[in-house]
Amino acid sequence: MARRRGAYRSGGLRRPGGWRLLYWTAFGAGAVAVVLAVVRTWTTAAVVVGLGAASTAALGLLVEQVKSQERWPENLAGARPGRVPRVREADDPADWVAQPAGRDNWSETPYVERDVDADLSGLLLRGGFVLLLGESAAGKSRTAYEAVRRTLPAHAWVRPFARSSVAVAVEAARVCAPSVLWLDDLENYLGSEGLTVSHVHHLLGQPHPAVLVATIRSEEYRRYGTHEGSRLTGADRDLWRSERAVIARATVLRVERLWSPAELRRTRGLAPSRRIGVALRACDRFGIAETLACGPELVNLWKDAWACGAHPRGAAVVTAVMDCRRAGLRRPVPVEWVRRAHEAYLAARGGECLRPESFDEAEDWACRTVRATSSLLSRSADPAGLSCFDYLLGSDGLEPVPDHLWETLLPLVQGEEAYDIGLVAHGELRLRHALVALNRAQRDQVPGADFALALVIGDSGHPRQAIDLLRAQARAQSRTRAVPLSVRRQLAHFQGVAGDYVASSCAFRDLVREMTRTIGADHVDTLAARHEAAYYTGESGRASAAVAELTALVADRQRVLGADHRQTLATRRSMAWFQGKSGQLDLAVRELQSLLVESRAILGIRDPHTLAVRSALAQFQGEAGDWERAARELADIADDRQATLGPSHPHTLATRHQLALALARAGDREGAHLLLSALLSDMTSHLAPDHPHLTAARISHAALH
Repeated sequence: MARRRGAYRSGGLRRPGGWRLLYWTAFGAGAVAVVLAVVRTWTTAAVVVGLGAASTAALGLLVEQVKSQERWPENLAGARPGRVPRVREADDPADWVAQPAGRDNWSETPYVERDVDADLSGLLLRGGFVLLLGESAAGKSRTAYEAVRRTLPAHAWVRPFARSSVAVAVEAARVCAPSVLWLDDLENYLGSEGLTVSHVHHLLGQPHPAVLVATIRSEEYRRYGTHEGSRLTGADRDLWRSERAVIARATVLRVERLWSPAELRRTRGLAPSRRIGVALRACDRFGIAETLACGPELVNLWKDAWACGAHPRGAAVVTAVMDCRRAGLRRPVPVEWVRRAHEAYLAARGGECLRPESFDEAEDWACRTVRATSSLLSRSADPAGLSCFDYLLGSDGLEPVPDHLWETLLPLVQGEEAYDIGLVAHGELRLRHALVALNRAQRDQVPGADFALALVIGDSGHPRQAIDLLRAQARAQSRTRAVPLSVRRQLAHFQGVAGDYVASSCAFRDLVREMTRTIGADHVDTLAARHEAAYYTGESGRASAAVAELTALVADRQRVLGADHRQTLATRRSMAWFQGKSGQLDLAVRELQSLLVESRAILGIRDPHTLAVRSALAQFQGEAGDWERAARELADIADDRQATLGPSHPHTLATRHQLALALARAGDREGAHLLLSALLSDMTSHLAPDHPHLTAARISHAALH
């Protein structure tokens, strides 16, 4: 049975109710009355009035502070109004760990000193923001837990229940200094209403600074590298920057998955047990902590469960919970949601032919511990639902979150959850789902949803509608402050998407000059603006000028970002594109062939950038005389783009247009006509009436008659 949220074995802390607020209010009012009665006998009326005002103000602040502290039990683990537990009182590991699966392993296995322990203890004693980084089940949370308990037992312990509780937690950590703000799985506390740089400064700048201790999986940490940031635009990129700025304030310590020889020697010095023996025998392939947590074993258990007559419904349940998390849902998934979501996974594998067990049996199997330590899923009482063992989220070969999961999940979320899921869907280029989620977030007045929604509308084939929305936001913002660069960048971008190439190029050149002056010529955003300025210069008909600008930008991006950075590769692709457009077909084909080899190795065969390289290469191979080969390649690219981006994405529709033109030039005019007729119908349904793709398709269709 799960213990009530906030109840500790060492005391069963209970909320005493609202009497404390009434007491302090009455006491304060009485004190003010006594003070005024005394001073009235020996001072002037003006002074009495002044003292009364000051006393009333102080009383107001006291009341507000008490009110704030009354919220602690609803937001902080183990808290009572006006009091949070000390580190030494929070003696149940279950209250420290964000991922319930595997936490019982701590009581089963003695702690082995890790190589980072000395550095970690020193950082904790000095205070500040410490972030433990490592792969799932590397031992990050256990290492941090043991270090905090060892070095800071008398500190107040503040752990928010959720992202919406962060502001309350920051204030509690400040009031209860010296304190530890504990944020296991830091990514769950970042984003809208989450931890900000201002919060960090607030806590670390006080006379008795709080100690911020957080953990993060390597997979999540990589999202804040420049490679990942280069994929984002608009609201996604702004949110990414604010989250990255928080992480940049931390001192990062890496906890390695594979243990060092010294750590293994210390492990062998423990009292012998079968589980430790198994872990030591597998230490060349797996980390000790992940083996003790049964990570690899659980992955195999999940994959093997799909077999007919095994636990196929259990495997579907696990997959549904995993994909809810991957789609952006941070809290445990309610069981009723899982009941709905898992059926499509089961059906896709064979449904009743697999002889699936009942749902209750499937849930029990997925929550059953392996070797008394870990489980695929774990039940949460508050909030009620199912969470997956996060080791599963880093498994090899995971397929993209399928459409049916988005379609099941989106009607069930609202507010900030819809906003989070919308940003994930946009980042994954699942624009149809992003539109649904962000429309709901905008309806619920989530900050930032207006801007994010405008970008998704523009990316979905309605750039002029996005421009109108962004201009309205710019007018509203200009009344109180300067229009943010992010809004101006997106306005310039969608001008280009809408076909206003000269206006877009000019707008980006203005931004480049301003950014060079304010944030520097080598800043990643300045380089990005240079790319768009050059690209739309080429689209306006000045291909040779674009080649010259992009050639210079390739050198700068290689110097600043590296040769294998996504943005460097994108600039090389644009440079080759305009080389071909300026008549240098052989040079363009050679560059694109080389770039394709690198892109496949670095990004993968179905990455949007790789698909764009393949598309450009096919186009120029056709223009060089081999239209039949170009048509075959473009047919494959169209299938891949539909699989990764969806059938209505503008890039998918544009590739189908390329394919139709290639068929016509290869001699199959009838096939091209049929394809263009179907394409015009789809474009009319999904794109704005004046979208350049639709205009071009109409011209091509008319030319075939």
